[in-house]
Amino acid sequence: MEIKDYGIHWFRRDLKISGNLALSNNLRAHGGRVLGLFCFDHLFLGRPDFSINRFQFFLETLVALKKELQKQGGDLLVLDVGPKSAYENIFGLLREHQIPPPHTVSWNRDYEPFASKRDAEMLKWFQEKGVKVVTERDHLLIEPHEIFKGDDPTAHYQVFTPFKRRWIEKFKTEEIQKRLIAPPAIPFQLKWSTLFNGKCFLKDHLELFLESNRKRVTIPIPLAGESEGKKLIALFRPKVKDYGLNRDIPSLEGTSRFSIFYKNGSLTASQVIREMKLNHTGEWNEGEEKFVSELIWREFYYYILGRFPRVENEPFLVKYKKIKWGNNRRWFQAWKDGQTGFPIIDAGMRQLNETGWMHNRVRMIVASFLTKDLHIDWRWGEKYFMEKLLDGDLAANNGGWQWAASTGCDPQPYFRVFNPYLQSKRFDPEGVYLKKYLPELRDLTSQSIHEPPHDLMTSGYPAPIVDHSVQRLEAIALYKGN
Repeated sequence: MEIKDYGIHWFRRDLKISGNLALSNNLRAHGGRVLGLFCFDHLFLGRPDFSINRFQFFLETLVALKKELQKQGGDLLVLDVGPKSAYENIFGLLREHQIPPPHTVSWNRDYEPFASKRDAEMLKWFQEKGVKVVTERDHLLIEPHEIFKGDDPTAHYQVFTPFKRRWIEKFKTEEIQKRLIAPPAIPFQLKWSTLFNGKCFLKDHLELFLESNRKRVTIPIPLAGESEGKKLIALFRPKVKDYGLNRDIPSLEGTSRFSIFYKNGSLTASQVIREMKLNHTGEWNEGEEKFVSELIWREFYYYILGRFPRVENEPFLVKYKKIKWGNNRRWFQAWKDGQTGFPIIDAGMRQLNETGWMHNRVRMIVASFLTKDLHIDWRWGEKYFMEKLLDGDLAANNGGWQWAASTGCDPQPYFRVFNPYLQSKRFDPEGVYLKKYLPELRDLTSQSIHEPPHDLMTSGYPAPIVDHSVQRLEAIALYKGN
């Protein structure tokens, strides 16, 4: 059968159908004749901070997406090669079978340096082939290039508070409010097998990836996909009013847990704001304001990565490039294993290792401890988090680590060193969180669990590997020296 004009949507970090602007526009332009494609780029799979567990959640999200696409009359082809090789193979088969190439290829923009370079190369490739490319905003509500100081597009923000004020100003404009309206659902009218007259000559590799990766997973993987993300929104919606009170308490389910879905785009900021009914231009209540502020922090870190891509590998504050980190490997191993002798640190690291997630307040505490108590390069901790976190995201993870290490933009001052004992007492006063992840300490009272007596070593819990008061002063001297 002769296929009329059709399009291909290249899925990347937008693994959903509803609210997917580039996909929706492609569907509308071609009467629903749009095919889905996902390419596993081996450059990405070979990254040194690659996570088996996060990859499994990503694969499960692809499975959910493929099922939903097929349910709606569409299709998803998953190939085990990078995009250039994938499209070369597809276009070669189209020529071989005398099938016209797609009129349009669409994708949603990605802001990581690796992705920006890849997309520029693919845009040029498609233009040389005479194929129209349509890209849209999806991962962020307001893109990095849209925010700048005054009327000068080259004047970039480097401090969060003025960035936040500018972000909220733009949020209230008609242009941004329109982005919160979900595009209409358009039915799919084409499958890969239909394109090739009943048979797809390209082998789908999704099941092969699932089978080989599943054997290596080390933690339980949560249910994935857009529908699961929407369930989380429904669960969190009634909690948002108390978000400001509960978000720093690790023993409570006071945070949204949306980050794992943000990572692969099965939830986006615009979708969350819309479904949480925060898409208004009036005043938010205290809980809503705190929640939206966290969304803005996420967009701020993407803004910094987009405007200053060097932060991927080096400190934002250049003066700290030459800090002489101690990098004691024995201490680093104790930190990774949750065996430092500081309960709040060890509970956090064990939560990370056992679940692939860590409460945000605890992330700040363990990052401060690694850099300012153990004097270990923040990049070591950043990489370990990326290896373990199901929500591991370059911009957010890098921004969080540089904030804690006082090397980033608008960081905590270098002389502010979290006291792990005081942080523990303040945010987990009864030791509920500590006892959940430190079985050795479950018999201790709420008064003694935060700073266990040294004779507890006999129960299998280690003595502190460093003296916090001494390490704090040495850290301040370390930063002052630069």
